[in-house]
Amino acid sequence: MMHANGVYVAPGWLPGGHAQTIYPAFVRRPQVRYRRQRIDTPDGDFIDFDWLATDTAESDAPLVVLFHGLEGNSRSHYALALMAHLASLGWRGVVPHFRGCSGEVNRLPRAYHSGDYSEVGWMLHTLRSLSPNGPLFAVGVSLGGSALLNWLGREEHRASEVVTAAAAVSTPLDLAAAGVAIEQGLNRIYSLHFRSCRRLSRWRAGFRGRSMPLRSLASTRCMPSMTW
Repeated sequence: MMHANGVYVAPGWLPGGHAQTIYPAFVRRPQVRYRRQRIDTPDGDFIDFDWLATDTAESDAPLVVLFHGLEGNSRSHYALALMAHLASLGWRGVVPHFRGCSGEVNRLPRAYHSGDYSEVGWMLHTLRSLSPNGPLFAVGVSLGGSALLNWLGREEHRASEVVTAAAAVSTPLDLAAAGVAIEQGLNRIYSLHFRSCRRLSRWRAGFRGRSMPLRSLASTRCMPSMTW
């Protein structure tokens, strides 16, 4: 529940961070329609942008850009919840996918990481050129928040030429400490989840025969070495 002063207080029936993290996975997700736009990157690869498909938003309505977390995408529960709310406001929304996260293997054997500020900057500049009118708000969740904050810190006052405002949600500000903590106690359920994701199998299928450290990736056993 959100108080008038903006302070969030979890409901009494959902105590603790673990319950609040896991609960959304069991909640029915809203129905959201997207329109995909694929844009080539300067290095010869591509990025898939999933735009909120709405007939009510004006062309100069506020645009909210969501940078997803590790192994996330436009179908992540937080992305769908945000996009559904934006649709109810008559706003526009878009989810740019980090490479390999849109459901299709990219052309280049390039991954993404929490400090990928240059990719975030290219995405935001591209979106601003596509949407020159109206406010542009950026929000990053978890790893996406880290990358967004990294870009904001480097751009400083220049960021205001691209974004109107920005926010980071559940961002690991100390990545080294977070990498250690996620391997301890009950937190291991999250690291097991990330290690069981389909990234390695997608890379094997898409980049078989290329120069890739697949054996090294396959032997990864902890999160610190996976957030490269």
